[in-house]
Amino acid sequence: MKDLVLQLRYLGVIPKNDHREYGFRIEDKDKTVRQIVLTIENGLFVEQRLMFQEAPDLCYQKMLTDLGNETPDTPLCGRVPVTVVDIANYRDLHPSAKGRSRQGTRYSARPDGAS
Repeated sequence: MKDLVLQLRYLGVIPKNDHREYGFRIEDKDKTVRQIVLTIENGLFVEQRLMFQEAPDLCYQKMLTDLGNETPDTPLCGRVPVTVVDIANYRDLHPSAKGRSRQGTRYSARPDGAS
């Protein structure tokens, strides 16, 4: 099915109360357009030490994988949750992200490291 996709465009992020939504627009070669929204629960950012800056690429990589795996019988649906397994797969493919999953580093907004 992946050879039928002409264009994949990231639309942006929308923060919600309990999750974040990452939108994508897919244009197929037959010119049909569909929109897919990946969701990440807020708790996963803390539990998995996922940085907000990583999330768009994680979602993009998941979209590429999911598009490669879709079939006419199992097309991507409108809303797709990102899971702990998706985050682990992303980290396996991105060593810099993988290292953060084990670090206990606390990020501070102040340059001197004070809270």
